[in-house]
Amino acid sequence: MRIFRVPREPGAGGTIILAMIGGLILSHADWKGWLIGIAVALVTFFTFDYAFDSYRAWKLGDMTLALGLNGLVYLLPTLYLRTINELVVPLVIVGIIFALHFAFSRAKGWKNPVTYALGNLLPAVPALFAPAIAGKPFTDKVLVFWFLLAYYEAIGAAYVETRLAFRKFPKKYPLLAWLPAYLVILYNPYLVVALLEPTVRLVMNLRDNTYVAKIDDIKKLGWSVFRSVMLLYVLSLAILYLT
Repeated sequence: MRIFRVPREPGAGGTIILAMIGGLILSHADWKGWLIGIAVALVTFFTFDYAFDSYRAWKLGDMTLALGLNGLVYLLPTLYLRTINELVVPLVIVGIIFALHFAFSRAKGWKNPVTYALGNLLPAVPALFAPAIAGKPFTDKVLVFWFLLAYYEAIGAAYVETRLAFRKFPKKYPLLAWLPAYLVILYNPYLVVALLEPTVRLVMNLRDNTYVAKIDDIKKLGWSVFRSVMLLYVLSLAILYLT
């Protein structure tokens, strides 16, 4: 099993890079921070499938290598820049995600929609570490940005599950799960603009009785969701940066 390779899912790979870029922008990173941040994100990008496949197969040796390699590239800059304290919140969040994903994957299996959705929280994680590796303090703007990006990635995955002909996942669940995202308007009311398109998509899905089964149609659906995620990404990043 090759360690370095391009992710099978372009959406996951794209999110890894874009999440880091968003985190660096909101952290007001200097040119050194950008160089380090992009280099770190590329390591995560090229080892993502190796780490995921090792975890799924529960190969402890490969898991240790993947975790050690990624841990090292994130840890070294923070030790050099003395921003190790800025890793506390990101590590707690990542730990919770892994604990939930592990619990569901073992209890419900890898094909369970909830397990799949939880896994989609992970590609956005680099945004949380961007401040520390750029030598900047962790901020609430970075946390809110990561939350919206990661949360909608998970909701988008659940949305896809409702459209698959060979699944029986209720369409109301993604919509109901999405509604708590509106809590972010208590932090910044302008973020409601970023929430509108996903909400409309999920509401319209309740009445959509078309399902997909062919691999090409599933890929098209996946790209449609990725475009929706990128719209939320651009809007939320712009709002948080400018306000």
